[in-house]
Amino acid sequence: MRAAIYARYSSENQRPESIEDQIASCRKLARNKGITVDDEHIFSDLATSGSRRDRDGLNALLEASRNHSFDIVLVDDLSRLARDNFFMLSVLADLNFAGINVISVADGLDSTDDESKLGIQIRGIFNELQLQDLKKKTLRGQIGQKKRGFSAGERVFGFKSFPFGETIVDKKGMPRPEGYKFEIEPREAEVVLRIFHEFRDGNSIHAIVKALNEEGIPGRNNVKQKWASSTVGRIIGNEKYIGKWVWNKSESRRDPKTGRRRRFPKPESEWITIVDETLRIVSQDLWDDVQLRRESMKKSWPGGQGKRGFEGKKGSRESQYPSHLLSGAMTCVECGATITQVSGKGGGYFGCPSAKKSACSNKIIVRRKLIEKVFLEQIREQIASPKQIQEILQRVHEEVRVLSKDVPGKINRKESELNSEERRLANFIDFIGDGRGSRALAKALTEAERKVDELNSELEGLRQIQYRMFQVPPIEWISERINQLSELLEQNTTQSALALREVLGPITLEAKYPDIGKPYYVAHSSLDAIAIVNSQSNTDEWDKSSSVLRWWARKDSNLRPMDYESTALTD
Repeated sequence: MRAAIYARYSSENQRPESIEDQIASCRKLARNKGITVDDEHIFSDLATSGSRRDRDGLNALLEASRNHSFDIVLVDDLSRLARDNFFMLSVLADLNFAGINVISVADGLDSTDDESKLGIQIRGIFNELQLQDLKKKTLRGQIGQKKRGFSAGERVFGFKSFPFGETIVDKKGMPRPEGYKFEIEPREAEVVLRIFHEFRDGNSIHAIVKALNEEGIPGRNNVKQKWASSTVGRIIGNEKYIGKWVWNKSESRRDPKTGRRRRFPKPESEWITIVDETLRIVSQDLWDDVQLRRESMKKSWPGGQGKRGFEGKKGSRESQYPSHLLSGAMTCVECGATITQVSGKGGGYFGCPSAKKSACSNKIIVRRKLIEKVFLEQIREQIASPKQIQEILQRVHEEVRVLSKDVPGKINRKESELNSEERRLANFIDFIGDGRGSRALAKALTEAERKVDELNSELEGLRQIQYRMFQVPPIEWISERINQLSELLEQNTTQSALALREVLGPITLEAKYPDIGKPYYVAHSSLDAIAIVNSQSNTDEWDKSSSVLRWWARKDSNLRPMDYESTALTD
């Protein structure tokens, strides 16, 4: 009789020698029964759970069994084959179909023995219950560590763990601290902040990933590993970066048919939430801005399980990643549709897309470059006057001066508080130096050090306020910056377009049909309503097309459009 041996141990904490012990036990039984064991038919899996189906050693055993390379499979006990009873019976059925019986040395069970069939079932159920009990105990230990403020084995980019508390030596002679706590890793935290800022400023996740990879910014696991969109997507949605650590939100279950694990949510009552401001990397304002943009982006993609396409979203990609300054920012009063670029000729024309489908009577189109130019000029005239900005900054200067008048008193109070904390910290250190340290004292020492760092930071901020008071820049400097507005906005269309929407608010284009002259638009925004009229001075050109170039004029202007030779912009 020819036999194969299968051995397995499940945890990295167990000894690798366990495999050798199992094989030796099986070899001893083989010698006693006169069974031959070939070295090439010894299969094993190291540090692999018995609930897993994708085991290299077990799969190799089953493959060899189909070739009838042996007649018997020897295992130290049935739990080595599988901890899951359903899976263990499936393996036994596969081997039985190939004409191979299984002998468990420790259990004294043989799959060909009718009297062992009940014993195999009972042993399988017992092994499965053991696995479930181990899972419960492991989860209980992890929950205890989390409630004590320790790590439960997480790895989060931007943080690193360090041993904390009293260290003991376990049975294997390995040092084991009371637990591990997280602290901010400066280099990684800088990358996290960069990702948040760039996303908030209008960059797409794809653009952020591309920049990180091109600059060779290292990740966590491997400096050569490329960044991926999924990684950046998880970072901008991770509450840990605002100091909120939520654990036990989901659990994994193994599919009994495929053997693959899937995540399932747990009820909120089982969640463990810990808020620690010392672990905050992202400010609350930045976090809120990023989450607001994430929510608005969902309108630009087909989304959600059970959803079809853009069902219930009614959004567009152009609204999140505008290709031009006013793309996706204007709507038609007539039908409510978003004004889009309907022609690419001459730099492009904006118009109502529903008109092409005869769903809207508004057939007026406007040159894109003209709209952008006039809107920017209107902004500069109405809200970006150098004199107005200087007056605003002067009021800011006065307000800052009033708010800062009590800064010297605050500095004195903070310095006194800092001196008191530093004396307290020195006393703690003296106690520890005299050999009178304890766990409570170590915790108090850590809190005192944190308080000293916090006071130093606050003092530095107050001194900066005192020594660097806000000063109003000269009007020439303001005027120069305003003159560069158009150039700056055109340097980055996506970010500039999003910023422009904040200035203008919702923009609607209302078609007007005067008794004299061609139709024109009235644009309504946070600025005063202004009209778009034709710039052509030749009346013959007006009659050639109903979709011609329009200029801007006052809404209440009674002048004929052909009287305009240049842009007319008034308050």
